[in-house]
Amino acid sequence: MEDFVKKIFIDVVENKIPMAKFIGVKVLEINEGYVKLLFPYREEFIGDPRSKRLHGGYTATAIDLAGGVAAMTYMTSPEDDVATIDMRIDYIRPGRAKKLIAEGRVLSKRRRTVVTEMTIYHPDEKEKIIALGRGVFSIKRKEDEC
Repeated sequence: MEDFVKKIFIDVVENKIPMAKFIGVKVLEINEGYVKLLFPYREEFIGDPRSKRLHGGYTATAIDLAGGVAAMTYMTSPEDDVATIDMRIDYIRPGRAKKLIAEGRVLSKRRRTVVTEMTIYHPDEKEKIIALGRGVFSIKRKEDEC
């Protein structure tokens, strides 16, 4: 993936996807079929105030965004549309009150669907997986509308 294309993707993820912008997601790495995203920590992302564990919905959002952005790397036009068809999450351990890393990898791509796998962990504990995900994303191609 060329550097100017990477810059476009970074801008889209960080500034154009409303949910990612609201959360403050940062792209650490992006290549065709792969993305590594940083999800910041804020008190609002806590699910259980007694134990200070991250809300499972925040983890699910990280899974969905990582898979969706990995799928987006196979778009052929800025007018293409990527949407989640199906997603599975296995919660391995609770996330603690700190930043998350979400990695998304494409396992299989077809003309209209992309299958991804996602991994969530804290930046300083890559070996301690918080959640694993699998996703199926559709790509509606602009040229299919003609």
